[in-house]
Amino acid sequence: MNIGRSTRTIPNTIRRALIVRDKGCAFPGCHRRPRQCHAHHVTHWADGGWTSLDNLVLLCSMHHRMIHHSKWTVEIIDRQPVFTPPAELRPG
Repeated sequence: MNIGRSTRTIPNTIRRALIVRDKGCAFPGCHRRPRQCHAHHVTHWADGGWTSLDNLVLLCSMHHRMIHHSKWTVEIIDRQPVFTPPAELRPG
């Protein structure tokens, strides 16, 4: 599912697919339901990211802000969101 760069807004068809895939906030250990989540562009739309299922993840408000304002990252690998903490939070 992909509408490319035509709009940043997430159409209902892609949002429904995000809900099926992520089931709510995709951040590990978070249990916020889909209606409490925003669709986040992994590669930001302003930076050339597409509005597509492979570039979106559902995040609750807290984790959405955290991804934008900290060194946490998220990427889609094998069609699943994978989160990476900042170096200072990694074990070892």
